[in-house]
Amino acid sequence: METRGSGGGLAAALACCALITLVLLANHPAGGGHSLTEVISAEAHDRAADALVHGGFVITLIALIVCLVSVARTLGIARPIVLTGLVSFCVGSGMLMLSMILDGLAVPAIATRFIGITDPSALLPARTALMLCGVLIGILMPFGLLLQAATMLSWSIAIAARRGLPLAAAIYGILATALIAGGLLVAPVAMSGHLLLGAIVLLALWYGALALLVGTRAIAHR
Repeated sequence: METRGSGGGLAAALACCALITLVLLANHPAGGGHSLTEVISAEAHDRAADALVHGGFVITLIALIVCLVSVARTLGIARPIVLTGLVSFCVGSGMLMLSMILDGLAVPAIATRFIGITDPSALLPARTALMLCGVLIGILMPFGLLLQAATMLSWSIAIAARRGLPLAAAIYGILATALIAGGLLVAPVAMSGHLLLGAIVLLALWYGALALLVGTRAIAHR
């Protein structure tokens, strides 16, 4: 059985993860450049910041997996809807980690190798490698966020029958999932960058909501 102290620690950990996610997002390097040489220069220049921010995201996702395993136990991990949500979050987090490693470590490392080179033929390997990374990131990140949104939806359904804070969190989770799914699946490609950032914000707010529910013991398994 979960003790009051362990529940408080879990709530604090979830709140910290939510806050760190928002702080890392706010400090994400903007990148820039239109030509290949400009992109390479910008990525190489921001290499340290990219590693810090994306490495921070990876560590935060690992911490979130640990936290959500504990939350799943609180909700009743044997319930299919809870277990499905937990597995979905773990798979989605794995995809996001791969995306973060490519974006924050692989891309800047590739750019650093080609900094200062202007010969188009010599830059061809860089163009190919960066395009491959871009394609993989463009697949991994949206799918990872959609899987995490699926967790938010399934767990919102799991607590929707309860009154008070759980019901409010469930309504938020369902609406946020609809926004994320609608944005990532329907919106124009030109808006994809903003939608991805918005999805991360909505998920971070959900982590904060979970922290509140755990801290107030409003979702203890019945």
